[in-house]
Amino acid sequence: MTLAEQFNIQDYPIVIGIDFGTTYSGCAYSLANSEEVIDIQKWPKQNNNVYPKTPTLNFYQNNTSVMTQWGNAARIIMQRPASRSSVLLKQYKLYLDENIAKDLPPLPNGLSIVDAISDYLRAFHEHAMSELKKAIATSDKSQCRYCLTVPAMWSDKAKGTMREAAIQAGLIQPSDHRDRLMLISEPEAAALYCEKKCEQFNLKHKDRFMICDAGGGTVDLIVFEIDERGGRRLRECIKGHGQSCGSVFLDRRMRKLLKKKFKENLATIPTSAFDTMMDSFVDLIKPQFDGIEEQFLSLPASINIGSINNSSIGLEEGMLCISAAELKQEVFNPVIDEILSLVENQLQKAGSLKAIFLVGGFGSSNYLFKRMQDEFGHAVPLIAVPPRCELAVVRGAVYFGMNPTVVASRVSRCWYGIDTTTLFEDSIDPPEYKLIRSDGSVRCDNRFSVYVNRGQSLDTDYHVSKDYYAYYPHHTICTLYATAAEEAPRYTTSPGVFKVANFDIPMPALTGVVEGEQVGLSIKMYFGEVELRVEAVIRGKTYGTTCTFDPEY
Repeated sequence: MTLAEQFNIQDYPIVIGIDFGTTYSGCAYSLANSEEVIDIQKWPKQNNNVYPKTPTLNFYQNNTSVMTQWGNAARIIMQRPASRSSVLLKQYKLYLDENIAKDLPPLPNGLSIVDAISDYLRAFHEHAMSELKKAIATSDKSQCRYCLTVPAMWSDKAKGTMREAAIQAGLIQPSDHRDRLMLISEPEAAALYCEKKCEQFNLKHKDRFMICDAGGGTVDLIVFEIDERGGRRLRECIKGHGQSCGSVFLDRRMRKLLKKKFKENLATIPTSAFDTMMDSFVDLIKPQFDGIEEQFLSLPASINIGSINNSSIGLEEGMLCISAAELKQEVFNPVIDEILSLVENQLQKAGSLKAIFLVGGFGSSNYLFKRMQDEFGHAVPLIAVPPRCELAVVRGAVYFGMNPTVVASRVSRCWYGIDTTTLFEDSIDPPEYKLIRSDGSVRCDNRFSVYVNRGQSLDTDYHVSKDYYAYYPHHTICTLYATAAEEAPRYTTSPGVFKVANFDIPMPALTGVVEGEQVGLSIKMYFGEVELRVEAVIRGKTYGTTCTFDPEY
């Protein structure tokens, strides 16, 4: 058990932001004595396309669990005939959304999600450090601290998995102070970027604005209020919301549409031909589609169909024409309608907004902007896409790393509490929960003792302290429960309540204390940060704890 030491940011003059995305990942950095944020623009095998992100792809040869290529190189090697039995792992970030993961097949080659993410982050980080060395003549990791972005809709367990993968990838050591690696929600990071870049929009004290962070996998919404008391800070003012309805779901619908059009030839068309057409959709059609103009796809030579003309599906001389109406109906509208519904829901709760900012790769979609403007332009004075909106999250992560106190408060998305016993009420509590103690008192077991209310505004240093005792030298385990239900649950066994984690609090070596002696301790749970943090205070000293997330959660 280690003492919880103070973290000194001066020990780490380089701040590195990492946006690990479903489809693309990005990195930016800054020196602590500078306001300038620098994007890493050069990535392996990107050819002449200098895009400041690289694909989130892992390549595993045949059935091995050793990643041999990543990013653009993984995509290139997978196109070789010899790679047909190999694995190109993509969109695996979706495995950290429990709502989707339960319907996904197991990862191939015996890989765990921690393995897949850490394999990628290890190679990604090594490249970032090599680019850093070119720019500022140092690649000394000991000078770096990190800010990693995560979807706001992720569970505490998913965030914990991300931290575990980053440590396994070697970004920091297990023994390092936890604040050397900070997590920030993606829409929060984007809000910091927009707040910096959008001074021309004249947002003032008490003005509210919404971030719609539309990425590859998730769409996260967050509403902030500007607080200019004692410096300009941001306060989350309503419970954020998110859903897995990012641009990869456009891709899935587009692939389905292509298969429907070529249903007569599915037996002979190789998968690689569909992959080539999908690459054209992702690179050319998806970003610039405006809902008005028809779009064209050139058939690859490998498509292996009898005729390059078929008027019934819009095929002429090997060029597939898809009307704007069909693309809207079959591909874009079902996904964008989900986003608009999320925004409408948040808008009703937030009341008056001064602005909505669209960020993320999908956030730059012309058609999404048009639909947002049509739907909400009458109610919100400004709907905007900030410059380089695809970099808003990673740049905002660096801003947060340089000034973690800029986000002043957050809103809890769940009820949090522990299991306790209370006075038994015959008219309410089930008889099987009745406990009769030696002193004759009748108690109810499995009661949910609320620590934090769902929708409660929490300052970032908000914590709950509870006093306990343990018998020396035995350790203590504290179990935390949560639920996203509308009403506070009565029992830890109520529908929708889940065990979040066990916090293991080992007993330190204490002088002058004999075995079996009672030792008082206080457990402090911090709920206002992006991650849960639990500390134990024993005999006036503060200790960190070990968190074990429930495997079923």
